[in-house]
This record gives sequence, C-alpha cells and structure tokens, in this order.
Amino acid sequence: MNGIPQHTEHGLFADDTALWASSNTIASLSSRLQESIDEFQSWCKSWKLKLQPTKIELIHFTIQPRRKFKNPLSVKIDDIVIKSSNSTRYLGIIIDKMLNWRNHLHHIESKIAGRISLLCFLNRAAYEPND
Repeated sequence: MNGIPQHTEHGLFADDTALWASSNTIASLSSRLQESIDEFQSWCKSWKLKLQPTKIELIHFTIQPRRKFKNPLSVKIDDIVIKSSNSTRYLGIIIDKMLNWRNHLHHIESKIAGRISLLCFLNRAAYEPND
C-alpha cells in the first residue's frame, strides 16, 4: 500500500478497504481518486488479489449534500465506471451522503424487531400462573 499517493487516505480491515480523498473541485477529486485506485489495483495485482468492480461503491460527501453537480464524480476500474451512490455499508455501519444515522438506525430497528417481540412474549409468559 506504499504506492497510494499521499493525498489519499486508506483504511483496511480483513478484506474490506476504504480509500478517501478531499479536494476543492470535482475534476481534481476524480483525478486523485482515479490515481489512487490505479495504484491500489496495481498493488492488488502484485499480491495476486483480484478486485471485483461490481462490489465497489463510491460515496461523495460534500458541504452541500443536496447540490447536484453537472459532472458527477466517477472513477473507473477495469473500464467499468463506478457511479456514486447515496449510501454504503462499511464494517457493519451504513453511511449515507448526508452523514446522518437514519438508514443505519432503521436497519438496526428492523433487525431487532423480532427479538423484541419475542422478549415481550416471554415476559408475559413468565408472569402467567401455571394451572
């Protein structure tokens, strides 16, 4: 990972990797990310790792998250354009471009709803007298 340019940060955990960069313009940000992705791709090839472009996600955080850009941010991997998405999941946390927790909390609530119902049922059953 020494080949990643200094203007790009990275985070690694198991088989998950995150690259992030910042810039004042979309063009500069696109070129920075593309350069970093190209370096990361060559690092993966040197370690005989294969990237799966269909699993790669791009999320663009801005000061004005509702603003629409004429030329949206996009990068390529193996001639496949990676389009920007509104939210992504990284290490079990859902992050959206507005940087709020609504999507993540909704996901957690839906996962635990059945367990809460079971606990309520067990709580009622524990207090019923046995005949």
